[in-house]
Amino acid sequence: MKTTQVTSDGAAEWDRMLEQHHGSLLQSWRWGELQSRFGWHVERLCFDDGAAGLCSLQLTASLLPGGAIGYVPRGPVIVPAGRAEGLDVLTQRARSRRALVLGLEPEVPPDDDWSTRLAAAGWSPGTPVQPQVTSLLDLRPEVEALRASFKPKTRYNLGLSERKGVTIVQSQDVAAFARLSAATAHRQRIHLPGADYYRTLLELFGPERARLYLASHDGTLLAGILVSRFGRTAYYLFGGSADDGKDLMPNYLLHWWAMLDFKALGCEVYDWWGIPDEPAPDHPWFGLYRFKTGFGGSTIRYLGLYQRALQQRAWALEKRLRKLKTRLTGSILG
Repeated sequence: MKTTQVTSDGAAEWDRMLEQHHGSLLQSWRWGELQSRFGWHVERLCFDDGAAGLCSLQLTASLLPGGAIGYVPRGPVIVPAGRAEGLDVLTQRARSRRALVLGLEPEVPPDDDWSTRLAAAGWSPGTPVQPQVTSLLDLRPEVEALRASFKPKTRYNLGLSERKGVTIVQSQDVAAFARLSAATAHRQRIHLPGADYYRTLLELFGPERARLYLASHDGTLLAGILVSRFGRTAYYLFGGSADDGKDLMPNYLLHWWAMLDFKALGCEVYDWWGIPDEPAPDHPWFGLYRFKTGFGGSTIRYLGLYQRALQQRAWALEKRLRKLKTRLTGSILG
C-alpha cells in the first residue's frame, strides 16, 4: 500500500477525499489544525492516493518523559480491502513516534468488519473517547414538515420559547459563551473547554463552517451552543446555560435556529454528538436523552475505542501515573 503524508498544500484535497469516503469532522483538516494548537501533533496519512482511505493520526505527550499517546478520532477511514495493511502502517508510524499506545475509534457500527479485524490483530476494547451512541436528525424535509416531525412536547416547548420572547443571535462573544459552558461544567461535574479553544475553533473554521448562537431574554443571557459542519453534516459540539431561565426553554429555540441555518448551508443531517444509551427515567442523564430525542432522529451506535499497547511496560506505568494524578488533582485525563 502506497502511503503519503499530506502537507498543508493538500488541505483542500484532503477534505474532498474525506467527504468522498463519508469521513467525520474529527478527521477533517481544520479539526486537526485545531488539535495542533492545543498540544497534539497531527499527521495526515493518505493510502493509495486516497483510493484506499485516509487517517489523521494525533499524538500527545505521555506523562512518561519522551513518550507519546497515539489516537485516531472517528477513524481511520480505510476501505475494507486495505484495512489489514493500513493497520500495519499506522502501528509502525505510531511506534516510530515513540507512542506507548495507539487508540482507534472508527466511525462504524459495532458489527462492522473492523471489530473482528482489530480483535484478531490483538487490539482490545477500551473506554470510548467520543460518544458511542448518538442521534442523527434528517434535515432534508421542508421546514414545516421538519418541525411537525418533532415530538409534541418538543413542539410545545419550542413554541413557548418563541411566545415568551427569547431572542437568538449568531455571535462572536466567546467570553460570554465560555462563562455559560463553565457554569454547565460546574453543575454537571464534567470537563468542557475554555474561551481560547472556542475562539480558535471559530477562527479556524470560519462562519460557513462553525457558528456560535446565544439565547437571551430581556437582555439576560440564558444559553448558547456551538455548532460546526463537515460535508453535509452539522455537529452540535458544545453548549452551556445559565443557572436561571430554564423555564423559558431557550435550548429548544437555539437548536431550531441552528438546524435552519445549517440546513440553508446545505447540511442534510444534524448530529447531536452523543446521547445516553436508553437510560432509565431515574438516570441522571435521562433529561438530556429526552431533550435530544424529542426532536426525532435515528439512534446510531458506534464500535467504540480499540487500543493496542506498543510498549507494554511503559503503558502499564503510564496508566498508574494517570490514576495517581487524577486522585491528586481531580483532573480529567484524555
